[in-house]
Amino acid sequence: MGTRFGPLIQALLAVALLCGGFLAFVRFGLPVVREAADRPFDLSCLGFGTPAPSPSPTPTPRPSPTPQPGMDRTLYGVDLAQVQHEILVGEYQYAADFSVYGDTILFCAGNYTSDGTAAFVRAILYDTRARRAAYLPLAIQYKSIRRLRMNDHWIVYLDAAASGGGQIRVYDRATGENRILKTVHLGLPVLALWEDAAFWIERTGTSRDKLFGCDLVTGESVTLELFDSVDAGISALSAGGGKLVYVSEPGTLKTLDLATGEAKEERFGVTVHDPRTDGRITAFLTGYHGEDSDLVYVAGDGRLITVARGVEDFALADGAIVYGALDRIYVYFIDDGATFCLTRARESAMFLTAGGDLAVWMDVTWRDKDIIEYMHLNDFSSEQPGEEP
Repeated sequence: MGTRFGPLIQALLAVALLCGGFLAFVRFGLPVVREAADRPFDLSCLGFGTPAPSPSPTPTPRPSPTPQPGMDRTLYGVDLAQVQHEILVGEYQYAADFSVYGDTILFCAGNYTSDGTAAFVRAILYDTRARRAAYLPLAIQYKSIRRLRMNDHWIVYLDAAASGGGQIRVYDRATGENRILKTVHLGLPVLALWEDAAFWIERTGTSRDKLFGCDLVTGESVTLELFDSVDAGISALSAGGGKLVYVSEPGTLKTLDLATGEAKEERFGVTVHDPRTDGRITAFLTGYHGEDSDLVYVAGDGRLITVARGVEDFALADGAIVYGALDRIYVYFIDDGATFCLTRARESAMFLTAGGDLAVWMDVTWRDKDIIEYMHLNDFSSEQPGEEP
């Protein structure tokens, strides 16, 4: 270093070191700097965790929503105000004992008398398609026409005394003939009608009831069964689809095949009250028309299916059960279990009857007059305006 070339050699070594350092940075340092620039900031020294990037989620297929029962029915979404209609019986204040046959509603009507009781002196047949009423010429000897039932050929009813009892009569719709079938001494027996036969349960002693069947062509009546049970006497019977159903003893449903005469008894471990059948479905109440009454029907495998609780009364329609509960009217469709409320807002209703495609009830929001209402449950297209009675 003591020669005259020492400074030059130092300068050359410094340049060489600088060039080597630059080349080393380009070769090794620059990739590291670029990678560090792409990394998230590490803030762990400040007490913040740097979250690791989460992988992209894999889409999970969602199941199709289950369709709401009844959405495919005509009744779903219908404007009730447009499809419900009133029957106003102008000269009569009260109506009772409603039944449905086809597109017609049969009932009796009347007014209060001087003794403070109602006398139902008219039988009215109302055509729901034409919306027109016809007054039927049914003979009456006592005070009221009660327990009306009808088919294509006959109308059977009770010509009832004020204190109960009277005469069971039949009216031939083709000839107009009216005949007495049997004298009744106690109560107001509920009548059932199937083809050319009428049936009823009648109290014939202090504690004994009898099931009667009557041939409407010949007028001959026979005793089909004797009951010593109170339940049989207070429970109504029903005929439909070639079958007769009634309560033979507490908790026992009895079904009589009217074509073969074969009888079947079923016990379900609950109260059986007021059974009704259309030949395919049999339903009944497990109580006596109150808060303790469940409405049930017998499934094909013999199980009881509960439709509703706290039911006041009910009737069978085509593929459905119509019932009343807590001042509302409902329809339950058997095939899918869909239930619809038929009562409009701010109205109170009392169930009257149902059958075929019809539901019938009474608007009791104002109780100074009976306002009968009805609607079709499925077919609204063929309704035509007509006249009120």
